[in-house]
Amino acid sequence: MQNSNTLGRRWLIQASLLLVLAAIATVGAVPAVAQEQPLKVGVVASITGGTADINNSELNGLKLYLEKIGGTAGGRDLKLLIEDDAGDPGTGLAKVRKLVELDKVDVIVGPFLAHVVAATQDYIGSSGIPNIVMVGQPPENVRHPNVFVPSWNAVQLGKLMGEYAFAKLGHKTANIVSSKYGFGIRVSEGFKSGFTSAGGAIKSELFIPLGTADWLSFLAGLPSADTVLSAIPGGDAIKYVRARADLGQTKSMPLTGVISTVDGVLLPSMGSAADGAIVITHYLETLSIPQNKQFVADYKAKYGSAPSGYYEALGYTIGQVIGESLKQTNGKSEAGQLIQAIRKVDFDSPQGRFRFAAGKQFPLLDFYFVKVVPDGNKRGYEILDVRRDVAPD
Repeated sequence: MQNSNTLGRRWLIQASLLLVLAAIATVGAVPAVAQEQPLKVGVVASITGGTADINNSELNGLKLYLEKIGGTAGGRDLKLLIEDDAGDPGTGLAKVRKLVELDKVDVIVGPFLAHVVAATQDYIGSSGIPNIVMVGQPPENVRHPNVFVPSWNAVQLGKLMGEYAFAKLGHKTANIVSSKYGFGIRVSEGFKSGFTSAGGAIKSELFIPLGTADWLSFLAGLPSADTVLSAIPGGDAIKYVRARADLGQTKSMPLTGVISTVDGVLLPSMGSAADGAIVITHYLETLSIPQNKQFVADYKAKYGSAPSGYYEALGYTIGQVIGESLKQTNGKSEAGQLIQAIRKVDFDSPQGRFRFAAGKQFPLLDFYFVKVVPDGNKRGYEILDVRRDVAPD
């Protein structure tokens, strides 16, 4: 018969073993629990204000991609957290801080407008969180190694258009009329550089604040020129193009510029006033490549109409960048790993093969020079020229 001391010791040993096994089980479960947490993608976009339509179109493209992959990449669920900066730099910074400090996001998509990107850039850089801005940017908005632009270098875009306007379109003189914010100004500077280096002359430069209601008073005093270069987004572009038509400038001073000024989502509101505009872009919804045909079909099935511009495709491409990166990391979201994975992505997107140029945070792109033309009872684009695999400056 065992005495009470022996029984007590045996009970203590058994209890200790149970505690150790429980601890091992708990420790072993932690990684599995952590892995089940969704990867949080924080989005800061201008979903109210003058660029609301094009921002929401881009978000539609992003959401379409996430739906197509079942909301999971690399074995990791993805969760979108969307904030509105309303086109205001201070609001944009506050929303980014919220996503980083309170929501603990793993990736930041956006902002959209260049002056909002500029205001948030250093904070995002110091956070170390991978950042994919929503649209083309000037090079100074890519100051930190965790920031990537899935679109064009704004200055280079303008320079290409300036060179083309002189060499291929035969324009010798030009006016510049663009929106007064980072993107509009820097595209215009690029155009001026390319145009004057080729031999052209700039007659005047005019930068108009975002949200301006009366464009006629600005445009009435423009000197005569062979063309006018413009980088103007959203609702402002509609008012601008209509005002040009009212003043008879559609034919007397043909419009050259970037696709943003006559984007497909804006053309129905512009009507014939946009006809003849020649602009540069890296995407058209009519591209015949398989990935784009599938994207357009999927977009139409989900939203009831085909994508009307490049913003939808760009949002989809941003989703692909995130998804392809997570495949490389097997769903792991450590910032350094994700950044290295983003640098290495190489996939077929609606706009063609997508990959970042070596050592750059901008991609190699195909650029299309297109003309706005009537297409039945609507407007479309006629391709005039193409430049393939253009490396970012």
